[in-house]
Amino acid sequence: MRVDDLMLFASVVRLKSFRAAADQRGVASSVVSKHISRLESDLGTQLLRRSTRKLNLTEAGELLYRHCQQLEQNVELASEELSAYRSEPTGVLRISAPGVSGQLFLPKVIRRYMAMYPGVEVDMVIQDRFDDLIEQGFDLAIRTGTLEDSSLICKRLVTSCWHAFASPAYIERQGTPESLEQLADHECLLFSHQQTGEADWPCITPDGESSVSVNGRFRANSLLALCEAALDGMGIAFLPLYMVRHERGSGDLIPVLESQLYRRVGIYALYPQSRFLPPKTRAFIELLEQMFEQEEELFRH
Repeated sequence: MRVDDLMLFASVVRLKSFRAAADQRGVASSVVSKHISRLESDLGTQLLRRSTRKLNLTEAGELLYRHCQQLEQNVELASEELSAYRSEPTGVLRISAPGVSGQLFLPKVIRRYMAMYPGVEVDMVIQDRFDDLIEQGFDLAIRTGTLEDSSLICKRLVTSCWHAFASPAYIERQGTPESLEQLADHECLLFSHQQTGEADWPCITPDGESSVSVNGRFRANSLLALCEAALDGMGIAFLPLYMVRHERGSGDLIPVLESQLYRRVGIYALYPQSRFLPPKTRAFIELLEQMFEQEEELFRH
């Protein structure tokens, strides 16, 4: 049985006419007759008794019509629910996010998002590696750094600046490096997910952008762990300004070679290409853009 044949059969019975059902569908009466004949052939039984004046249902036709009425009700209900889904953010929004954004910035966005749209739930996974967004079932991902070519839509949200920092206790114990070359004599805290390599820190030289090799006995895949290690005097860490804005303001962390050790990287929202982006995803991206714009200066200064 074909669903379209069943729906057409229900229209014929309800309107009591092949011609009326044909007019409703915008097709010829012969097309309707062909579909009904095909349905009877598929089922191996007669559904309608035709006369020049009216249509009568057979016993099998009455049974099928009751089921078709349930089918029509289900289709109508599905249409109503999907109509609400198209217009109002609902359902579960799955987000993949790196540590800093996911733990320090996104919670305030999510809090406002859920307050604005009571029909949504949010499932956020913190991970710095880049998994296949669609294969893993995520609606969108937040990523920092240089992105590889992909079939995903990539929307730049903000530019994030990074610098090297150390605690006053470390500076007092080991001294302040006065040049990039002197970093070789210092304990550096290494981020294992850094795109340029954990032991190569981006820097600016008289010849332009470059990198400097550093050494360290502690490495981690978490910037939050490296920040805590820096605060504890374990060494110099290369960190995003947004992450250490309070510690920098209080003097708990001091910039090291500020005019030379820094980089600017983009923070992006990635999501699958689609003609019909779900309202839950579209609304979250719009809110993300607004809130990143409001706090843009905190990522740069």
